[in-house]
Amino acid sequence: MSNKPLRHILGLSGGKDSTALAVLLHKQVRQMEYFFCDTHNELPETYEYLDRIKAGLGIKIHYLSAKRGFDHWLDIHGGLLPSPNVYLILAIGC
Repeated sequence: MSNKPLRHILGLSGGKDSTALAVLLHKQVRQMEYFFCDTHNELPETYEYLDRIKAGLGIKIHYLSAKRGFDHWLDIHGGLLPSPNVYLILAIGC
């Protein structure tokens, strides 16, 4: 077994479900770490909402972003989101 301390990490989407979980866990786990995956295509209101969460809970949110943004991967996949269902439909020609 490792002697490393246990880390609690929660991803926030800016939606109601992850916000509710953040509020609930914040009361129970003081050492919680929070992150948000930034696609760079978010509405301004999303960032404003995350700022309200930070202020309301008194937390820090780490913003993560890929070197290549969402639009790059959308272009790579021909305007379709990568999904097993999409590729199955394309493979059988429906």
